[in-house]
Amino acid sequence: MRITLELSHRNPSITLPVNNSYLLSSLIYNIVDKSSSEYAERLHAEGYRLQNRAFKLFTFSPLYTANRRKWEMHQDGTMSTRERLLHLTISSPKSEFIEHLVVGLLHEPFVSVGKERFRVETVRRLDAPEISGDMRFIALSPIVCATKRAGVLYAQYLFPDDEDFERVLCENLCRKYEALHGRPYAADNSTFRFTLDQDYAERKNGKIQKLITIKEGRPDETKVKGLLAPFRLEAPAELMEVGYECGFGERNSQGFGMVKVDEDCGR
Repeated sequence: MRITLELSHRNPSITLPVNNSYLLSSLIYNIVDKSSSEYAERLHAEGYRLQNRAFKLFTFSPLYTANRRKWEMHQDGTMSTRERLLHLTISSPKSEFIEHLVVGLLHEPFVSVGKERFRVETVRRLDAPEISGDMRFIALSPIVCATKRAGVLYAQYLFPDDEDFERVLCENLCRKYEALHGRPYAADNSTFRFTLDQDYAERKNGKIQKLITIKEGRPDETKVKGLLAPFRLEAPAELMEVGYECGFGERNSQGFGMVKVDEDCGR
């Protein structure tokens, strides 16, 4: 299920850090906390566990305007807009999460992102698309895929030209499926095919990797690299749905891996 928040402000313009995914993640937890502090704490600390792993099973889009090109980027790492209405789309297959989110907004219609304060004008539920075993998506936020290799201290970020990319992406979806449904999903990797939109990659001169800083300026600052490009995926519909609702790849609850269906494909 997906909902979109329409946020308004009265300032002549607003300014936010370019790396604001941590602020948006904090905003979501704060909204949920207004409904149930117990659930918000459990979600943040434990999530939905699968053996020694925890999944939050939600993701969200960047903060966007009706005209997505209205953000002005600045050299000091901030961005600003004069648009009075902004939108944030949040996605999760867990009805309890969505319910707490909506109830939290009923308790407090004003929210803050960093130093900027907004009024929640509308909360709109989006219609679910028809999910099949062959879909084309547009990545709204970077898709993070990583693996640990023997003898290497840090995780290695993977991209479509890495031989392990499809396997790791598929295994991640299977784990989220099991955390969501309480039963394993034995996917056959031979039925899982990820195809990058090469036309888009060429138009971008191959610049389809995005480096995001989480908790910028703090001692626990982290830099994360992901893929930001349209793609085609051939996979079991059950895993396709998990990716659409929870996000593809890792760090979904930090605002990574959210996609939308490419409605222009085939036209």
